[in-house]
Amino acid sequence: SRLLRGFAQTALENVALWHERDISHSSAERVVLPDACLALDYMLATFTHVLEGLRVYPERMQQNLEASRGLVFSQRVLLALIEKGLSRQDAYKLVQRNALRAWDGGADFLALLKEDSEVRSRLKEQELEALFDYRPFLKYVDATFQRLGLI
Repeated sequence: SRLLRGFAQTALENVALWHERDISHSSAERVVLPDACLALDYMLATFTHVLEGLRVYPERMQQNLEASRGLVFSQRVLLALIEKGLSRQDAYKLVQRNALRAWDGGADFLALLKEDSEVRSRLKEQELEALFDYRPFLKYVDATFQRLGLI
């Protein structure tokens, strides 16, 4: 995809001088157009092959999420603390301190946040628990799968 974006940049640079065509335009186009088409064809064929063989294992996905000990919700906690009036830097320090303790010590991130008096002074227990809900992350899953023709 990086290569394809680079081809697009080359094509856009040709637009600036559309009324002054010379060899520099056509030489770039002779390389970019066929290579871009072939690269895109390969990317789409590979992507189609991957999707056709896609197998989803919900139980394993759940195990992987649980293996994070709740750290996947750290951004939501950070944003909630900022909304409660903490500076981004202070909120980051609070989240980081507890996230590192969860990661290094194998503890549950939510449990550590509930025990942290600085966090609890800003967020009630129910607010914290609501932040650890997977549903907001799954909001558009069905629409995405439908667009891809998977359901």
